[in-house]
Amino acid sequence: MDAHSLRVLEFSEVLQHLAADAASDLGRRRAMALAPATDPDLVLQRLTETREARALLNRGPVTGLERATDIREAVARAAVAGARLAPLDLWAVADTLEAAERARRHLQQADLHLPRLAAIAVGLRPPPALWREIRRSILPDGSVADAASPELSRLRARGRAAREAVREHLQALLGAPQLQSIVVEPVITLRNDRYVIPVLPGYRTHVAGIVQDQAGSGHTVFLEPLSAVEQNNAIRRLDREAEAEADRILGDLTAKVGAARDEIGMTVDALADLDLVLSKARLAERWGGAEPRLEPDGTLSLRSARHPLLVESRRRRTGEAARDEVVPVDVPLTPGARVLVVTGPNAGGKTVALKTVGLLALMVQAGLHIPASPDSVLPVFGAVYADIGDEQSIAHDLSSFSAHISRIRGILAAVDRTSLVLLDEIGAGTDPGEGAALGNAVLESLARRGAHVVATTHLDGIKAFVAKNSDMTNGAVEFDLDRMQPVYKLHIGFPGRSYAIDVASRLGIPPSIVQRAREFVGDSAAGVADLLDRLRTLESQRADEADRAAQERAVAVRAREEAEEVARDLRARAATLRAQAGRVIAEIAAEARRRVESVVADLKRGRPIQEARQAIGRLPELTDLEPLGLPETDPGGTDDESPLRIEPGQQVRIRHLGQVGTVVSDANAQGWVEVQLPVGKARVPLSALSPAGPAIPRREAPISWTAGAGDDLSAEINVIGCTVEEATRRVERYLEDAVLGGLTRVRIIHGKGTGRLRRGVAALLKEHPLVANFQIASFDEGGAGATTVDLGTQGADAPPATAPPATG
Repeated sequence: MDAHSLRVLEFSEVLQHLAADAASDLGRRRAMALAPATDPDLVLQRLTETREARALLNRGPVTGLERATDIREAVARAAVAGARLAPLDLWAVADTLEAAERARRHLQQADLHLPRLAAIAVGLRPPPALWREIRRSILPDGSVADAASPELSRLRARGRAAREAVREHLQALLGAPQLQSIVVEPVITLRNDRYVIPVLPGYRTHVAGIVQDQAGSGHTVFLEPLSAVEQNNAIRRLDREAEAEADRILGDLTAKVGAARDEIGMTVDALADLDLVLSKARLAERWGGAEPRLEPDGTLSLRSARHPLLVESRRRRTGEAARDEVVPVDVPLTPGARVLVVTGPNAGGKTVALKTVGLLALMVQAGLHIPASPDSVLPVFGAVYADIGDEQSIAHDLSSFSAHISRIRGILAAVDRTSLVLLDEIGAGTDPGEGAALGNAVLESLARRGAHVVATTHLDGIKAFVAKNSDMTNGAVEFDLDRMQPVYKLHIGFPGRSYAIDVASRLGIPPSIVQRAREFVGDSAAGVADLLDRLRTLESQRADEADRAAQERAVAVRAREEAEEVARDLRARAATLRAQAGRVIAEIAAEARRRVESVVADLKRGRPIQEARQAIGRLPELTDLEPLGLPETDPGGTDDESPLRIEPGQQVRIRHLGQVGTVVSDANAQGWVEVQLPVGKARVPLSALSPAGPAIPRREAPISWTAGAGDDLSAEINVIGCTVEEATRRVERYLEDAVLGGLTRVRIIHGKGTGRLRRGVAALLKEHPLVANFQIASFDEGGAGATTVDLGTQGADAPPATAPPATG
C-alpha cells in the first residue's frame, strides 16, 4: 500500500488502538506491523478470523495471554551447546508455554465451530512437560528451587543444618561470662559470607580468632572464632556444591529448551497471531464494528459508516454510547458510476467523508470489522491513493498547488481499475476556470481506467461536468445556515452549495460588503444557487418518500410471512395435539409437583442427599411441555375477536386447554408469548388467550435443582479472574452440583490478591445451607489462595459455618 496514503488517512492511529487491545507484547508488536492485504482470499480469511474471535469472546475472556513474551531470542541462545539461560529467562519460557497451553485448551473447550482459529491453534505446540519442569525447578524470584533435584535438596538441607549449628555455637560464646567484657553487642552477623561476632579490639586475651572486618570507627572488629572456622568452611563447601548442582540444573533445562526450539518458535508465532486476532475482536466490539461483504464486481456501498477515530474520540469523552453521536454517512459507488464528487460548504464534513471511505477500506483489508452497517459492500483494492491536505514544501520549492499536482502526477502513473483514489479539493489553489478544467480532465482519465474515485470540490465547473457524465455522481453535504453548524449528512445525486457569502454574513462581515459580494456574483450565479437549493429539497423529499415506501413494504412482507408461518404451524400440529394437550399437561404438572415437594420434604427430614439426587434425576422422564400444540380455531371465541393485548405478569387462560397461567414475556414478531403454567412454560399465540378473570393466588414456584453431574464432577473450582458477584454465583451453583454428585469435600481456588474475592466467597459459605464447615486451605492445597469446604446439610440448631481468618 502507498505509504503516503496510509499516513494521511491515519491508519497508524487505528493500529495504535488495535495494539492497546492486545494482551501481550507479542500481540502489540504484531498489531503495529499489520498492513492491508490486497489478496481477496487473504482479506476474507482475516475477516473470518475476526468474526470467530468475537464469537469466542462472547463466551467469556481468554485469559493468560498477558503472560506471554517474545522468548525467541532466549530460545536461540539456548540452542548453543553449553549455554546457560538465566533463571528468569527460563521462567519467561515457562510463562509463555503455559499461556499457549491454556489458550489451546480454551479453544478446544469452546464448543464452537471456529475453523480459522483452529488453524491458528495448530501452531500452539508447547512441549507438554517442559514448562511444568521449569515451574518445579525455578521460583518466581529467579532462584533454583530445592525440589529441582534430590541432590540439591540434600545439599541445601545440610547447609541449613550447618548454619544452625554455627549460630548455636556462636550464641553460646556470646553468652559465656568470660567474654562479656569484650562483646560489643550480642548478635551474630555475616562478613565475607562467614558467621562472626562483634568484639572490642582487645579480644586477643579472651578468645582466639580471625578478624573478617572492622567497623569504620575502629572500636569494633568482627571476629570469626577459631572454634567456628571449620564450621564456616563446611558451610562454604556445601554452598559451592549446591551452586554447582543448581548450575547443572540450569544447564539441563537450557538444553531442553534448545532442543524444543522449533516447537517453541512455532508456538510463539501462533500466540502472536491469536493475540492479534483477539485484539481485532475487542476493537470491533469497542467501535461497534460489523463485517462487510466483499464484492468482486467493484461495487462499493458503505451504509451508516462512521469514521472510527471520531467514534473513539467521542467514546473517550462521553462513554460507550458515543458512537451513536457520530453522524453516519452512506457512500455508494456502483460498477457503472465509480466516481463520486462531494460538494458543499467548508467544515461541512466533505473531507471526513473522504477519509472515512479510505480508512474503512484499509481496515477491511487488514481484517478489521468497521463501524458501518453489516450490509455494507466493498471490493478488495489493489492500491489506495490519497491526496489530502496541504503538502506545500518550502525546502522543495513547492506551493500548495504544485504539491497537489505532483501528487496527482504520481497517482495517474500508477492507477488501474483495482485502485481507490481520494482527491481533496481537486482543482483548487489556482484560477477557478483552469482549475475546474484540469480537475475535469483528471476525473475523466481516472473514470476511463475504471478506478474508484471519491473527490471533493467547490468549483461549479466540476459540478456541472459530473452532472453531464453518466459514469460519475454528484454528492452534497448538508449545512444548517440557521444554526451555522454542519449537519454532516451526505446526500447523493445532486451537487451542493458552498454558502460562502451566507456564512460570511452570519460570521459578522459588514452588510455592505456582503451585499456588494452578491452583486459581484451576479444573477446567473444566484440562479444556479437557487436551482441547487430546489434540487436538494426535491431530492430530500423523494428520498424520504422512498424510505417510507420501503419500510411499509418491509412491514407488509414481514406480516405476510409471519401469518403464513403461524398458519402452517397451527395446521400441522393441531390435529394431533388438541385432544390430549390438556390431559397431558395436568398429569405432568401433578406428578412433577408431587415429586419435587417430596424430595424437598425428605431433605428437610434428613434424607440422604444421594437418594434425593436419584429422585431428582428421574424428573427428565416427564414429558417436555414446550411448545404446546394449538387448534386451528378457537372453540370459545369468535372469528372477529381481536388478539388480546397483554403484558408480562398478566393472568390469562389458554382457552382450548382450560389452563390458567401468567404471561412472562412480551409478544415476539409472530405474536407468540410465553405463559408460566404450574409445571413449566408454554409458548402460545395471542389469539389463543383470554383474560383469566380475577387474579388467582400465586402458587409456590416450581423448585429447580441441577442434577446429573455424576462422577465426572471436579472436586475443585477456580474463580480467579472473576468479580465477587460472578464468583459467588458460580460457587453457589457448583456447591449444589457437588452435593448432588456425592462429593463431601471440595476446594475453591480464589487466589490471594487483595483478599476481596476470598472474603466474598467466605461470606457465601458462611450462610450456605449445604456447607458444614470451611477453612483456608493447607499449604500443600494452596494456602491462603484457596478454601476447602466440607459439605453436608446443617441441623436446625447448628451454628453458621465458620472459618479462621486469613492474612493478606
